[in-house]
Amino acid sequence: MPSSHDPVVYLDRLTALGCTVDAWETTYLHVLTGPDPVFTWVSGTGARPTLQALPDDLRPDFEAEFGRRLRDAYPEHDGRVVLPFRRIFVVAQVG
Repeated sequence: MPSSHDPVVYLDRLTALGCTVDAWETTYLHVLTGPDPVFTWVSGTGARPTLQALPDDLRPDFEAEFGRRLRDAYPEHDGRVVLPFRRIFVVAQVG
C-alpha cells in the first residue's frame, strides 16, 4: 500500500472543499555511494523507527536480510546507486 495518494486525489478532495489547489509530483534521483548506501540512507530516515524497535537479538539478522533485499532492488553501477525518491507537493488556498 502506498504511503501517499496520487496528486489528483489531493487536488480533487481539496477542490471539493472549496480550495484553489496546486498539486504536483516529482521524483528525485539520489545518487548514493559507499558500502550499502541505500541501507545506510533508509536506516537514518524511514526505516529508523523499525530498526530501533527491534530487539537486540533480532536486529543483526533483520538488517542483513533487509540490506540484501535493498542491494537486489537497487544494484550498484559504476560505484554508485541511484535511488528514486518520490515526493508529492500540494498548496491549497481557501477562497
